[in-house]
Amino acid sequence: MLCPACGKDCVQSAEDILASIEYRYMACRDCAPEPGLDKTRSLRDLPETIERCSSCGKGSLDAVMLDALRILKEASLRDESDTLRSVGSPLITVGYPLAYPPRLGPGSLIIIGERLDRNAARSMVEQVPEIKGVILQKGVPGVRDRRTPPMENRLLAGCDMRADVVQSLFGDLVIYKSQSKIHIEFPRQSAPKMKILENLYYQGKLRDVADGLAGPGTLGLMCALAGAEHVVFNDAWLPAVKNILLNLEVNKKLLGITEIEYIESFEELAPVGREAKLVCRAGGACKIEVYHGDLTRLFSRTEPAELCLIDHFPGAGTAEMKKACGCCKEVVIV
Repeated sequence: MLCPACGKDCVQSAEDILASIEYRYMACRDCAPEPGLDKTRSLRDLPETIERCSSCGKGSLDAVMLDALRILKEASLRDESDTLRSVGSPLITVGYPLAYPPRLGPGSLIIIGERLDRNAARSMVEQVPEIKGVILQKGVPGVRDRRTPPMENRLLAGCDMRADVVQSLFGDLVIYKSQSKIHIEFPRQSAPKMKILENLYYQGKLRDVADGLAGPGTLGLMCALAGAEHVVFNDAWLPAVKNILLNLEVNKKLLGITEIEYIESFEELAPVGREAKLVCRAGGACKIEVYHGDLTRLFSRTEPAELCLIDHFPGAGTAEMKKACGCCKEVVIV
């Protein structure tokens, strides 16, 4: 499956990812022990490099971050006093809770951090095979509210498309995200949002659902997996809507989707939607609609849902959104 971000075949179907998840980041029998570098030690006290395994070719996370740190030093963006932590946050390209440090193959890590530039980022992607992309962090990406301009981090080099495996009692799904444009949510064993959905399921409330601030579609897609008859997705942020459509394709088989119809071209849509526009329909086990626009205007274009889920931007107020969704039988802030 071609990636909409880089045009390469780095996007896999959900069933292929889930089939390989147990051994994706495992060391082989010939891998050296985990280096266990002290993340607080300065570069001058760290080894020059750490070799990859001669059998499987995988490298430890410490090895990759050490190589990245040395490239940043060569670019005068770090010095001998900097530590591995100064490089940034490493994001594995298929994220799920791991009980062990990952062993990384080619294109399996995205780095997001500060004090980076385009030249150094290109060197990291070109010289360190495990690094798929490098993102300059500026804040929490997305649309906070209608009065605040949208924010996105900057992809400096490579590709920023990565996936999280979302687990629940209903089963597992794979959620892809353009990580420079969608905020980071690390998969956790506790999974509080999934607990909310599971409680709603036990109450028989996941039949007709609107995922009002859908982001990449996690909650709505999980409702479809749980047996919902009708799910409406909506987001004002165009990159989020694009991710929803990708995730419908990726999880097509798991969700029993038999057809996907695209209504609007992305070229005709604004980065931040106002009037809710229907961009996609999908059919099969669940009737699905995807809208791009302001949540407060969604139910002027589609029928109110029995349940409206609002997974709001961190720190954003919800009173106006709850009022606009009051036509739904029940509104739940996630």
